[in-house]
Amino acid sequence: MDAEKLKLLIEEFHETELPSVIERRLIDIDLDTKKIVAVFGPRRSGKTYYFYYLIKKLISQGLEKTRLLYINFEDDRILPFSVEDFEKLVETYYELYPQNKSKEVFMFLDEIQNIDGWEIAIRRIYDKERVRIFITGSSSKLLSKEIATALRGRTISYEMLPFSFEELLAARGIDAKNVFYSKSRFDAKHALDEYMKFGGFPEVIMQKNENTKIRILQEYMNVVFYRDLIERFSIKNKVLIKEMLRYAISNISNYFSLSGFYKLAKEKHGITKKTVLDYAGYMEDIGIIFFVSKFSSSLKEQMRNPRKIYIVDTGFRTAHGFFLTEDYGKIMENLVFLKLKHIKMKNPLIEIFYWKDKETDIDFLIKEGRHIKNIMQVCWNINKKETKDRETQSMVKALKKFDLKEGVIVTKDSETKERIGGKTVHYVPLWKFLLKNYSETMK
Repeated sequence: MDAEKLKLLIEEFHETELPSVIERRLIDIDLDTKKIVAVFGPRRSGKTYYFYYLIKKLISQGLEKTRLLYINFEDDRILPFSVEDFEKLVETYYELYPQNKSKEVFMFLDEIQNIDGWEIAIRRIYDKERVRIFITGSSSKLLSKEIATALRGRTISYEMLPFSFEELLAARGIDAKNVFYSKSRFDAKHALDEYMKFGGFPEVIMQKNENTKIRILQEYMNVVFYRDLIERFSIKNKVLIKEMLRYAISNISNYFSLSGFYKLAKEKHGITKKTVLDYAGYMEDIGIIFFVSKFSSSLKEQMRNPRKIYIVDTGFRTAHGFFLTEDYGKIMENLVFLKLKHIKMKNPLIEIFYWKDKETDIDFLIKEGRHIKNIMQVCWNINKKETKDRETQSMVKALKKFDLKEGVIVTKDSETKERIGGKTVHYVPLWKFLLKNYSETMK
C-alpha cells in the first residue's frame, strides 16, 4: 500500500465535514472501555453511519478531530490492502500527527473483514499502541463468536439491527419524546403502517416510491442468499436453503419445528436431519432470523419444544414472503419481538422466551438474570369480546403461575388497564409500546 495514498485518505477524513446522522438510540456503546469495540450485524443496517455518530459525539466532547482515524475498507482507493499494511497505516498517521504519539488515539476501522488476517494486526496494534479501536463487520463474514475467537478476550461486541420505530420517526423529523401529547401522534401512526410493511433498513425508509422500496429489499435478500449463505457456508443444496429461507420468512411469529420441516423436505431433497439443523443454524448465525425457545427451568425441555421464529426486518416478508392475505397480528408480534431485542441490546441480562401449557399461550416471557420480569401478549384486534376474554384469561392465569402482579397485552389501538382476579392487565397500542421501555408501559 502506497504511503502517500494513505496520507491522502487520512487527511481527507480530517478535512471533510461528516454527514448528518440519525442517533441510534437503542445501542449504547461504552466509549470509556479499554476493550476493542466490535459492531456487527446485517449489511445495510447503518454501521458506517453509527461510526460517524460516535465520531461526532467524541468531537462534541472536546476531542480533536486529528486524534480520530477512520478507514473504510470498502473504499476501493485503499485496496489492495494487506495485513502488513496496518503497521504502515499507523506509521503514516503518526508521521502526519507526531504530537499525538503521546496521546490516546481513537481508531475506527469499517468493514474490516475485507482484509485477510486483520485480527493479527489489530491484536498487535492494541497491545503495542495507545489506541482505542472500534471495528465493524457485516455478519456475512464476521460473526460475534468469530470476533471473540479472533481477538481472544480483548473485545466487547455490540449487535446492530435496522432502525427501530423510534429511530424511523427521528429520521422523519418526528420527536418521539413529545409524540404522545401532540398532533404528531397521527404522523407516528401513519409511519407505523409503513414500518410494518417495509421495515427499518435506513436506505429503504428514505425512499418514497413503494416499488423502489421492494426492489431494494429484494436486492438485499439476494445478497443475503448468495453471499451470506451460499458462499460463506459453501452450501451445495441451493434449492433447499432457498425454500427453507422463504418458508421461514413467510411464517414469522409461528412455531417452527425443524423435525416438521425435515419431514416435508426429505422426500424431495433426500437430505438428512442434520442438514436442516445446519441450515437453520446458518440463517440464525448471519442474523436474518431469530429463534425463541419455550421457557423452562430445564434446558433439555427447552430443546425438545418447537421454537418460534422471527425475522430481522418485516420488510423482507413483504418483498420475499409467500402469503395471500396480510396477517397483521403476526407482523405486529414480530415488531414487538424486535423491540424486545433492542431492549436486550442495552441490557444483556435480558432473555426472551415464550410460554405455553394446556391453559395458557403467552407470546413473550421476559427473564432478567434469575428473575421473570414480565409477560406479554400480542393481539391485533382486542375489541372482539371473545378474543379479549381469551387473551385476558390466558394472561391472568400466566400471571398467577409466575407470581407476577401485572402484564401487558399489546394491541392495534386499544389503551386501558383492568384489574382482574387480583392482577392488573395493561392494554397498550403498538405504536406507543414501540416508543417506550417495556417497564414504562405499566406506569
